[in-house]
Amino acid sequence: MKRKIVSVLLVLGSASVLSACSGNEDKFVAELKAAGFTTVGEPSTEKEKKSKKVGKRTVKSSQSTIEVMVRVKGCDLEFAKISGQSGYWLDELHVGGQEPDWPGYPENLNRDQVVKLLADNSAKPEGFQGCYKPNEA
Repeated sequence: MKRKIVSVLLVLGSASVLSACSGNEDKFVAELKAAGFTTVGEPSTEKEKKSKKVGKRTVKSSQSTIEVMVRVKGCDLEFAKISGQSGYWLDELHVGGQEPDWPGYPENLNRDQVVKLLADNSAKPEGFQGCYKPNEA
């Protein structure tokens, strides 16, 4: 009987963790849409676990990063945010099977700011010219 109770508790705990991640992902998609992005992809979450030695003890922590692809002016841009924190950043450009980091990691950009960033003379990731179409939506 105790085994069944433990199994049920494990299943319920796993489901609540999954729904919490899903809720944060949905909130991030809503945040991007509120910033004016219309072509927003499916969110995904990457978990990173860290351990740090403090004296004789090892302190373990984990951090979840939510990533969402957004298409602007022909470019597939990956926005990322730390789950549970405010703000997000432009992480990568996806072009030709490559995923170069975006220099400077611009933060909390709305769609108009991204369009301006794509058009200006600032440093761009490798492959940018291959995807950028200024006349596309």
